Amino acid sequence: MQIQQGYSFIQKKDFNISKNEISNLVVKSVHIMGKTKYDSPFISDLSGIYSGDFIDSYGIKIDSAIKKLWKSNLFKNISIYKKNISKNEIDLFFELEDLIEIHEVQVKGIRKEQFSNIKKLKSGDKISDDLIQTIKNDIQEYYIQKGYNEINIKNEIIRINDKNILFLSVDKGKKIEIEKILFEGNHLLNDKELLHLMIKTKKSFFIPIIEKSIYLFVQENIRKDFKNIADKYKSMGFIDIQVFLDSVWKEKSGNYGIKIKLVEGNRYFLGKVDFLGNKKLKTNFLKKIFFHKEGNIYNQIEIERNILDASFPTSILYTYLDLGYLFVNIIPVEKRVVDDKIDLEIQIKENQPVYIKKVKISGNLITKDHVIRRELKTYPGTLFSPKNMRYSLLNLENLNLFDKVYSEIHTNQENNSVDIEWHIVEKNTNEFQVHGGLGGKDLKKVIGNFKLNFGNFSLKDFFKWKLWNPIPQGDGQKLVVFSQLGKDFTSYGFSFTEPWIERRNPTSLTLKGNYSINKMKNEEDFYFLSQIYKNSKIEKKQFLELKKVGGSVNLNKFLTFLDPYSAILTSVDYDKFIFNKTISSDFYQKHEFHNLSCLISLQRLYTFPDSIFPFKGSKIQLNSTFTLPYSMILKNYDKNNIKWMEYYKFKIIFFWYQKIIENMVFKIGSEFGYLGQYNHSKELFPFQKFYIGGVQNNFMESKLEEKDHIPLRGYSFSTPNHGGVIYNKLILEMRYLIKNFSTLKIWTTFFMEGGNVSDSYKKFHPFIMNKSFGFGVRLFWNPIGFIGVDFGYPIDGTQSKWKTHFIIGKDL
Repeated sequence: MQIQQGYSFIQKKDFNISKNEISNLVVKSVHIMGKTKYDSPFISDLSGIYSGDFIDSYGIKIDSAIKKLWKSNLFKNISIYKKNISKNEIDLFFELEDLIEIHEVQVKGIRKEQFSNIKKLKSGDKISDDLIQTIKNDIQEYYIQKGYNEINIKNEIIRINDKNILFLSVDKGKKIEIEKILFEGNHLLNDKELLHLMIKTKKSFFIPIIEKSIYLFVQENIRKDFKNIADKYKSMGFIDIQVFLDSVWKEKSGNYGIKIKLVEGNRYFLGKVDFLGNKKLKTNFLKKIFFHKEGNIYNQIEIERNILDASFPTSILYTYLDLGYLFVNIIPVEKRVVDDKIDLEIQIKENQPVYIKKVKISGNLITKDHVIRRELKTYPGTLFSPKNMRYSLLNLENLNLFDKVYSEIHTNQENNSVDIEWHIVEKNTNEFQVHGGLGGKDLKKVIGNFKLNFGNFSLKDFFKWKLWNPIPQGDGQKLVVFSQLGKDFTSYGFSFTEPWIERRNPTSLTLKGNYSINKMKNEEDFYFLSQIYKNSKIEKKQFLELKKVGGSVNLNKFLTFLDPYSAILTSVDYDKFIFNKTISSDFYQKHEFHNLSCLISLQRLYTFPDSIFPFKGSKIQLNSTFTLPYSMILKNYDKNNIKWMEYYKFKIIFFWYQKIIENMVFKIGSEFGYLGQYNHSKELFPFQKFYIGGVQNNFMESKLEEKDHIPLRGYSFSTPNHGGVIYNKLILEMRYLIKNFSTLKIWTTFFMEGGNVSDSYKKFHPFIMNKSFGFGVRLFWNPIGFIGVDFGYPIDGTQSKWKTHFIIGKDL
């Protein structure tokens, strides 16, 4: 008897035991035979059968021994024989063939790291034919899913230097394209329309116009596209549609041709619609939600969505779930077909509304519970609502404190309640940044930057030294300390944000402060000062110095009565400028300027899945910045060389993102800005104006005051040179995500944009722009932020060569 790749106990005819014989036999001795290195004691320990043991004549104990031997994963073949010694004594013979022990795996044509079954193999492991076949199947399935349908895998075990080496040779071949696609049986939709529905089979990335559409032969994707075609027909009333692969053949090129057959069937229309079992929601109300009417085409896809799609806000199921009926059961039944009309009966078993019993939080080792709970819309004792679950998830993700947030819902149908557990995976929100570079007009200044960013700070625990780990953390506050150092420029600053100053509404308070001192030497500084020292000549040998002290108070409040994405930002900013002009060792001139302004900004920001590389969403900003008209309300406006700046400014910014195909996103954007004066006899300062052209990286600059700079790739100038009072800009951009990891994203961008700025409202022409096009690469990595390079080509103007722009710190 021989058992291979399984187990059984077969008694030979010569050794059969009749019913009259005793049922228990004694094992006199255990013998080992075959290609094995194991001895009798080891096999006895493994199988549980020793000399002197009693075994039943029916083979039950033998079967158990064989199972144990197979479970050890040591043997390729197992055979057990018995030999009668006397009436009730036998000898057992174990004929065994050991599995091969391998010491190394070598591969050709693939990487070991791609496949877990190969990575798991260690030196000394036993390997079976089944495991080798499993490894080959995994490799084959992986590459077939990528279009390598003619992959060839060979394996061989070779003994070299007393070591068994498993060789795997993989010839992937080429990706098999579908060279010819034929359709048969389609009458309603033509071949071109059907090809447009085969989105999974089509190669995920190709350049339109330059490349023709490429279809890869991947059976799983073909099946998905058949479903797309069937769904399209079902949405048009053809609910009996059949789509299947009729034949496949090989073309001369080595690629495949396929023939797809369709059986369209008849078109159906909606008949009568009845609701049964509804009590909470009245039939008339349900008929309003169910917007399909008698006589309409029977759109099976939309009808099912209108009834059973829990994510569709106007579905019947969504309406019940939002009222707390988590255990509602809705079954649409197609009752009968008369004259191609289908009568529909929607059976509803409402059950009882479900309340939230407990809300648990787990995984937060740093962030305190109250920081998380105040963002939740799920409270114990309230009705369960999927909408509130989504809003809670969105709020937690927007905190930017967690790598991952997800929830578990534990239901208890007996008492109509649920327990919700929020799982948190925290991330490091503390950053220390040090970088430097060359700045200034001719890139001759060495500038260093230092920044500490604590994203989950706790001011309350600041004096509780035992809670420092390594700083006081957990209250969701944000503290930033920064400095910029250069030969002629030094600045220091901080900002502190408390995200919740109200108990119930998410309103944040931000306090900022800064101090800087600058020795002015370049031409731009002199132009800036020419508006101060209008009646005196400024010479470069004179010592000119600017000190600036500033602070601001910001309030940011979410407008939750509109939606979770809208907010209003109000800010009061104050800057004091002190200009010193040293004429001699004992004589200097001093001027003071004060800038007290208010900002009101209406914002709506929704980007999915994040703001780094959005696949869909939009950003809308309406900004208004203004000062009081001091020259009209202050009598001693110019007294003692102390002046108050006055102006008002409006800006509109809009961006929209939409996914086109897998990993490809289309972005469109526009901007408009306007700067006005209360008193036209009072000049505007350059830093208040708009500048268009090039890309500005603030960390490489040491300016007197941050300009309102609008990027325009392909150009390196702004006309007029000292800013304008009105501007507009349009941008079209195509982005393709190359790599997407949790902390690293890499993508390419192709853009067309145009902008215009003018120092005169009357001379401004919004449709006459400096236009450009180009391409670039972006990288976002958490420790350093955005890094990128763009190459832009100007279409208009005197410049006619490619411009290189480096993007550091933030995206455009």
